[in-house]
Amino acid sequence: MRNIISVGCLAVLLLGSIANAQLSTGWKSHDLSRPQPKVVTASMKPGGAPSDAIVLFDGTDLSQWVSSNGADPKWKVVDGAMESVPRSGYIVSKQKFGDCQLHVEFATPKTVKGSGQGRGNSGVFLMGEFEVQVLDSFENPTYSDGSAGSIYGQYPPLVNASRKPGEWQTYDIVFKRPRFSEKGELVSAARLTVFHNGVLIQDGNDALGPTNWIRFNDYGKMAGKTEGPLSLQDHGNPVRYRNIWLRNLEETKKPKTEAAVDFELTPADAERLVGQYGGHRIIKSDERLVFMFNGNTPLTMVGLAATKFEFKESAGSLEFEIGDDGKISGMVIRLDAAGVRKANRTN
Repeated sequence: MRNIISVGCLAVLLLGSIANAQLSTGWKSHDLSRPQPKVVTASMKPGGAPSDAIVLFDGTDLSQWVSSNGADPKWKVVDGAMESVPRSGYIVSKQKFGDCQLHVEFATPKTVKGSGQGRGNSGVFLMGEFEVQVLDSFENPTYSDGSAGSIYGQYPPLVNASRKPGEWQTYDIVFKRPRFSEKGELVSAARLTVFHNGVLIQDGNDALGPTNWIRFNDYGKMAGKTEGPLSLQDHGNPVRYRNIWLRNLEETKKPKTEAAVDFELTPADAERLVGQYGGHRIIKSDERLVFMFNGNTPLTMVGLAATKFEFKESAGSLEFEIGDDGKISGMVIRLDAAGVRKANRTN
């Protein structure tokens, strides 16, 4: 008759007090209970909206938008694009957003007028606060943190990927909203990653605060704010926009975990587990037990009880088999990444 002694999750087994530490994700490697990714159908057209996108402008009307004062927008729809009307003010989305992926296409005027900031100027504002500059930056020098693709007044683009005036261009933006503590203190700044015409130009930069001309603002007025509208700027130039869509990005949630295990294993009990098990080994390292999967992959053993363990890094368990003579005769290895394996003790 055989008894089964459980040994779980791959981790370092302390001979004294043992704590089951979690990885930074909250999940162990290859955990089959981890939720599967949601299925999203990508568009068959380059730059097209995926199945889970919120389409803010499809070329037909401005029903998703208002003026900054809440009135009907004064911008106009021309040939499937919305065009800013000088002195009409910003246009603002009716919906509000936090973390998001944004796709927007724009074209500065084909007929070039002005220079520097006076040429094809507009802007895309996330949460109504953080501007990614729109400008005709094709052979048009200006201050670098105000050129096309800049986080206005804070970060110039890594490169100038601008096309010629009048040509359609794209911004693909990944935006992470700022986080605040319950006391309203800033925990993490707003973060922006921007691709201009498919070229990375902002690589996860943390905004210094809401953007502004000449100086930026601090985060104080935003304390506790979790969402805001998408805004497009009227800067006096007839800039056009089309194919605007946005995906809400859900915050990654960590699993609820049980209290850490705190189990004491005697040196004698630990020593009886050390040995070779087919192609696997259990060794002692710095007075701790380590399971060497396939002989060369160390997995940290964490105690659950006198004869039960789990792995710290990877999802699975290990069970020792005991023969009628009371000695360890083998083990059953259960890994979510590798299935179930059995190994007899060979020494």
